[in-house]
Amino acid sequence: MVAEINKSEKITLRDLIKTIVVSVVIAGIFLMFFRIATVQGNSMDKTLADGDKLLLNTTLYKMEKPKYKDIVVIKRDDLPVKFIVKRVIGIEGDKVRIKDNKLYINEELIQEDYINEEMKTDNLELTVTEGKVFVMGDNRNYSTDSRSKQVGVIDCKSEIYGKVIFV
Repeated sequence: MVAEINKSEKITLRDLIKTIVVSVVIAGIFLMFFRIATVQGNSMDKTLADGDKLLLNTTLYKMEKPKYKDIVVIKRDDLPVKFIVKRVIGIEGDKVRIKDNKLYINEELIQEDYINEEMKTDNLELTVTEGKVFVMGDNRNYSTDSRSKQVGVIDCKSEIYGKVIFV
């Protein structure tokens, strides 16, 4: 049996090229603003698990500042892992205090239902400087974050790679 093809059903070379060009343009625009990342490790348990796929907006913080509770991916060449994912806990001007394993922001005790377990950490007190954020993993007892001298506060312009917008 031989099938007949109508003119309207024929795919021309021109149509194929148009489809490819439009696809490349759409992909290019997508990659200008978004990236896909994979969680490695457990520092954000119970919110994010090892292997979770993340959609990041990589241009948002060029137009606005990070907000309290944003989940961000940080790029640091000086760490054993180049990219880390953390939650913004303190923004510029905030006084962050950890006392007796409790977190206070601007002297207000913070209730955190998203953390994995009760935090066991050293006391700490600092004021977040301009253009910086204080970040912590949700799995507080197994997270290297702004509490450590190795990470410290994060520069919004040079160290935040993107905001997690979808898991």
